Amino acid sequence: MRTERFEPTPLKQPAESGTSTERSCTLLRPREIARMLGQPGVRFTASPNDSTDLSICDWRGRGERVQLIVDSAPRAQLRYYNQLSEQLQFYNQDPQRRPYKLKHVGDDAAYGGAGAWWTRTKGQLVAYADARILRIRAPTRRAAVQVARLAFRRLSEPGR
Repeated sequence: MRTERFEPTPLKQPAESGTSTERSCTLLRPREIARMLGQPGVRFTASPNDSTDLSICDWRGRGERVQLIVDSAPRAQLRYYNQLSEQLQFYNQDPQRRPYKLKHVGDDAAYGGAGAWWTRTKGQLVAYADARILRIRAPTRRAAVQVARLAFRRLSEPGR
């Protein structure tokens, strides 16, 4: 039996969460992934995994993998900044695990001073723009940056 009055959280307000219709596997074609990895002849297959405010796509081909996560949950910019701050707090002294800020990928006016960061050991790029966080795992930073830029461009197209 409940002893105190139930108060809904702000995240359960109408239209606050659960309204995203973006699907990460529709943002990039397998042949684009192959080209970004410098392997234009490799056939990549896409595997989707979508939920309320999160869409994940894994492209795999000939031992290579690229993963794109589109996170459109509420308060994305604040969550992006908090994630960057935590990475810096725990791993700033370790050059392999610390986040390296990247300009000209996401929204560079975001909290934290850059719109993206790269973590070497994870092979992961985290980027913020247009109230979304993208997490990209790729074999190289260059490929991850290309995926992020193209995904952000397509997410901002009319009708999305």
